[in-house]
Amino acid sequence: MSVDPPETSRRLRDHIKASFTFLSDPDGKLLDVLNIRHREGREGLDIAFPTAILVDDAGRARWIYQSDTYRQRARPESIFAAIHSLKNPLEAN
Repeated sequence: MSVDPPETSRRLRDHIKASFTFLSDPDGKLLDVLNIRHREGREGLDIAFPTAILVDDAGRARWIYQSDTYRQRARPESIFAAIHSLKNPLEAN
């Protein structure tokens, strides 16, 4: 999700040839619902705190990472460890 206008996100998606949808929240409504708005976080503009949310099939947040600076993101190994730590409901005990 980005506070960039949809057209900016579309250009980036096309440029990097991404196969996923970019979500645009130029007014920051979802940022406020999730409490991740970083007011004047970069160049005087509101941005999102870098946040990663691992959601299970039932729609429950199972793992959340949030940074307090736009320069720091969740490390891939942390994300994969969080995924691995979730018990697969199809596995036997």
